Amino acid sequence: MWHRKPAVAGSFYPSNPGKLTSDIDSYLKNAAGSGIEGELFGLIVPHAGYVYSGPVAAYSYRLLQGLDVQVAVVLAPCHRARFDGASVIPSGLYATPLGDVPIDEAIGSELVKRAGMKFIREAHESEHSLEVQVPFLQRVLGDFTLVPIVVGTTDLAVCRSLAAGMAEVLAEEKRRFVVVISTDLSHYHPYEEAKKIDGIFIEALKRYNTGELHNSISTDRAQACGEGPVLTGLELGSRMGASRVEVLRYANSGDTAGGRDQVVGYLAAAIVK
Repeated sequence: MWHRKPAVAGSFYPSNPGKLTSDIDSYLKNAAGSGIEGELFGLIVPHAGYVYSGPVAAYSYRLLQGLDVQVAVVLAPCHRARFDGASVIPSGLYATPLGDVPIDEAIGSELVKRAGMKFIREAHESEHSLEVQVPFLQRVLGDFTLVPIVVGTTDLAVCRSLAAGMAEVLAEEKRRFVVVISTDLSHYHPYEEAKKIDGIFIEALKRYNTGELHNSISTDRAQACGEGPVLTGLELGSRMGASRVEVLRYANSGDTAGGRDQVVGYLAAAIVK
């Protein structure tokens, strides 16, 4: 059993539990907005340092408040390596300054039997894009189990295969679960240029078209460092009855905590049945 310890506490988000709680609660309080129409299947959230992307991520996470969600399946990209398929932690504990979250062994042990899925410890040890989601989930869900998945590919056919395997496992799940997709959008463009690039991604996303999304990123008309998780998550959603994406909030680091000469794009969105 692996006890995965925090890798970016104190840099991407506060290491002090009180400060971390206060920051997340403030982001959630300030994320005003109406609800969604339909049943929530998943969320799209950014994964930068909290001062940059936390105010945007909160627009997604606020939708989980008051819901009886017992399992969070998090799909995150790998920033340090590319590998064919996905890595899932099958059991153990995932630690943050707010405490330990149990990893869902019932789901994880089945996922690693599916094509393209295995446990690669190095894919998780220092990966921030998944870790930064867990404290938010702890605040909005309380007690839950975690399915931590790092997607190492951007190949659409492989993402579809991964989604098919995940759908087989989750179709047997009786508990309520949510799928969380971790991605940032364009990186290091001037403010207005970034908005145009990210707009292309968002329009394809709203059309729920993975082929269009993949093509727009492959041709560099759009950018998303979590392309693999986005493609996999959307394909998973379509296999499980989801058909719409509702954009909740778009901003970039020039809107939150940085200059406007080189910004990073952030999106909060809901995947809805």
